[in-house]
This record gives sequence, C-alpha cells and structure tokens, in this order.
Amino acid sequence: MRLTINLEPDLYAVAVSLAKAEDCSISAAVNRLVRRSLPGAQPGRGRSARGMERRNGLLVCDGREVVTAETIQRIEDEDDAP
Repeated sequence: MRLTINLEPDLYAVAVSLAKAEDCSISAAVNRLVRRSLPGAQPGRGRSARGMERRNGLLVCDGREVVTAETIQRIEDEDDAP
C-alpha cells in the first residue's frame, strides 16, 4: 500500500539511520519500527540504554543522546540478550 506521511525531523533521521545500517529502504525501516511497537511485540523492559526509556513499546530519548544507527543496533542487541 502506498501512503504519504510527514515525519518529524528526528524520526526521519532515525529511519534513515536504520535504513542505512540495514541496507534497506526507508519504507522498510519505518515498517519495522512500527511493527515493533504493535501489541504482541517484545514488551519494553524499562530503561534499555543510557538516556533511553521504553513507553508503549517505543524508545523515547530524554534528549541527552543523539540516536544513531549504532544506538539502535546496541539497543537491539540488548533486547536480544537472554
């Protein structure tokens, strides 16, 4: 399905970083991020990285840390850890 949306600049930067890190399109990156926020996805476990908190399944930054592809990869690695 084709849909045009407007992302806030910081969210667009996250999507672009994830797309570059995973060598996929921005659409695929946005789909992945949205799917992870759906009920039934791996639930949030409180703070998962310095300055990051999970709210409703999404990571929220308190503004002290720039979110990069490396930040996302580190968080995903922490989520995958037993």
